[in-house]
Amino acid sequence: MQENTTHPVDPADVVRAYAEAKSRADVPASLAYCRPDVVFETVAFQAVARGTEEARRQFTAFLGAFPDYRVELEYLHQAGGRVAGAGTIGATMKGPLAGIEPTGRSYTLPFACHWTVRDGLIAHERFFFDFHQMCRQLGLSTERAGARFEEWRRRAAAHESEGAAF
Repeated sequence: MQENTTHPVDPADVVRAYAEAKSRADVPASLAYCRPDVVFETVAFQAVARGTEEARRQFTAFLGAFPDYRVELEYLHQAGGRVAGAGTIGATMKGPLAGIEPTGRSYTLPFACHWTVRDGLIAHERFFFDFHQMCRQLGLSTERAGARFEEWRRRAAAHESEGAAF
């Protein structure tokens, strides 16, 4: 386990710092707030990243498609090492994602998320937003985008040892 001597240890502060780093598209800084065995679940994409290396690949691919990604936290509630929060996410699709060509359009969506923080680092994130609304705002067919993500999940499962990115 990483020793955490420079980051906040209050779970809500860890989540805030992590969200700020992701809003800067700073993958290394984002992952510095995470345990090496972290698990990220993006429910709308039905995607799971296990460990910081797999998360790095997925974050890099996602932020390549959405380089202006931003997280605006409306609130965080903490109970021990568990943090629940909500707010708004938004970005412009400037690159491909899961084989979907960029549209140049933007989305702004509400989100909810649950985090588990242990020893001052994120151990688990479960992230919820409306996939249909994201596709609609980006000018994508939900059905076709869903099929592309299904294909990506199949390829990732087949090449699990390689750690396929979006």
